[in-house]
Amino acid sequence: MNELTSFGNLFKQMWVQKSKYIYLLFVINLFTIAFLSIFAWGTGNYDLTFFYTPTHNLGSFWRYNMATLTIYFDIAFCAVTCWQNEKINMSQTWHLAAVDERKTYLANVFSSLIACGVFFLLQQVINILLLIPTMGPNCVAEAFSQFGLSPLTPNVPGINVSFEFYWLFVVLVILFIYFFVSFANFVSRIVSNELPVKSTLWIRLLIMAILVIIAVYVWLIVLSHLQNLVDTNKVLQSYDPIWLDDLLLLIVDLVFGLCDILFVRKWIELKIVNR
Repeated sequence: MNELTSFGNLFKQMWVQKSKYIYLLFVINLFTIAFLSIFAWGTGNYDLTFFYTPTHNLGSFWRYNMATLTIYFDIAFCAVTCWQNEKINMSQTWHLAAVDERKTYLANVFSSLIACGVFFLLQQVINILLLIPTMGPNCVAEAFSQFGLSPLTPNVPGINVSFEFYWLFVVLVILFIYFFVSFANFVSRIVSNELPVKSTLWIRLLIMAILVIIAVYVWLIVLSHLQNLVDTNKVLQSYDPIWLDDLLLLIVDLVFGLCDILFVRKWIELKIVNR
């Protein structure tokens, strides 16, 4: 019970820190929408950079471009939470807390995951309101179907699609980003600290870059093999291959997550406490 209480307290404290950035980026998102809308309406130029509007009016501008803007801010928020995660991972204050290091790490990751979910839902509330002029009562389904996250999304003929797998895919991708960023951070620190060099920042950056390149290369190879498997199997072709991506991501997340917990438990904790 005490461990559960400790995990809950950790989660709440980390959530307080991360929720501040939810509101900050959400306000910036709102101001960006207002600025772009006023600029497009005032100048009559609705085809701004990175945006496209088939019919030059605000309703069409909102319908065809707000999903793109949402993705940009989601990427920015994910980057902010990655920075917060690593700041907490390397914080002496958090690691000296009287709780299991594994629970500290998991509370850190999942509080960021929930923060991403809350931020996205807040964005979707605004997107739904902006879709009312063009979509009317279908605005909710349209707002989520733009991301493939609505059960009302039209299915591809001849292919069975389940929107739950797309929600799971998004969650697993976010977890992969968190786990991999921590993995790259931990490995770079472990290697650089073992080298007889005083200035290790450039070494850490080089190691991180190498890890990213290797990860992208391996990921592309695995995806090509999965695509070949789907192309040569008629049974698999009758289903949306997103479930196969989910399975692969789940395995990868478990591997990187376990490695991160091992690093935190066996190496990072000792280095921080012994500073």
